[in-house]
Amino acid sequence: MYLCTNFLESITLNMKKYYLITTLCLLCTLLLCCTSCHRKDKIKHPTLTKEQKANVRNVHISVYRYEKALFSLDVNHLDEGVAKLYGQVPDNLIAKDVWKDPKMMRSLKGYLTDPVIREVYKATAKEYPDMKDIEQQLTDAFKIYLTHFPNASVPQIYTLVPGLDFSMPSVYGYANNLFINLDMYLGKDYKYYSAAGMPKFISARCDKKYLATDCFYKGLVYRHLPDKTLLIVLDNMVYEGKKLYFTQTMFPEVSEQDIIGYTDAKYKWAVKREADVWQYMIEKNILYSKDEDNVRKFVEETPFTPTFGNESPGRMGSYIGWKIVQNYMHNHPEVTLDELMKNTNAQQILTDSYYKPTLKK
Repeated sequence: MYLCTNFLESITLNMKKYYLITTLCLLCTLLLCCTSCHRKDKIKHPTLTKEQKANVRNVHISVYRYEKALFSLDVNHLDEGVAKLYGQVPDNLIAKDVWKDPKMMRSLKGYLTDPVIREVYKATAKEYPDMKDIEQQLTDAFKIYLTHFPNASVPQIYTLVPGLDFSMPSVYGYANNLFINLDMYLGKDYKYYSAAGMPKFISARCDKKYLATDCFYKGLVYRHLPDKTLLIVLDNMVYEGKKLYFTQTMFPEVSEQDIIGYTDAKYKWAVKREADVWQYMIEKNILYSKDEDNVRKFVEETPFTPTFGNESPGRMGSYIGWKIVQNYMHNHPEVTLDELMKNTNAQQILTDSYYKPTLKK
């Protein structure tokens, strides 16, 4: 429950689209697929250099449990309780003098006494009696983050229970804060997900193991991605690939499967059929398509990749974009993570990645 009337207007996700590309790009890519010298050595996961490890800064992440603070209020004296909370949280959670607004206090009381909302809150309190393990994961990740972005600030992190509001992202940033909708991490089988109509391929990632990585993939990454227009499928693929690579960099011990959020079977399919999907995209000229339907099919959330059947995972374009970025960074160790994130030339990243997946039997 948020106590600022213009809260939704305040949320910015900075997910705009970027730049024009010439028709010569298709020829470049076809030549690339036929003649490029693909590196045969295994692509390594991003790790810190010795110099970076020596300069790791001390940081400790502490998560503020906003939902606990709200549900501990006396519903018969909400104005007094909210007034005391003011100043402890950002204004987009509790606006100045909102406790003086009877309508807002009635709305808050309705939220705090709603039977379903209370049940959801109890489920989060049971699943997350504290955030120590999450705080440690985030602390380790932010140490790495600050080696790559030494001038960046560490955000304050707040947990919320909006009441299964699927229209909101599960993690998002605003100003120098990160907000986690904790009720979106209650496990794939949580009863209210299916009851509310959430598709299984989405609820599969409503798991605690994705919470810390989502703070970077869905939140922090947008600090470092320029506002550009994504006009063609390749733009979107590389954009999503950079988000995955950024997240992987902060969590070097997390498996690729968990970085992208695939099941065992879906991840194995992606690894085995990567070259098939790539070849199909080349043959059908999908990389340079401006058709939004192709973006939806290959980049956005879907239960599977059309043309390749129900066994395939969705977001195969994002997966391949990630592989392109991995190859690019592997072949260009002089490029910093900051430089990668600022590079808006998807074609140049593809060309210089020497990406050429091999068909697997």
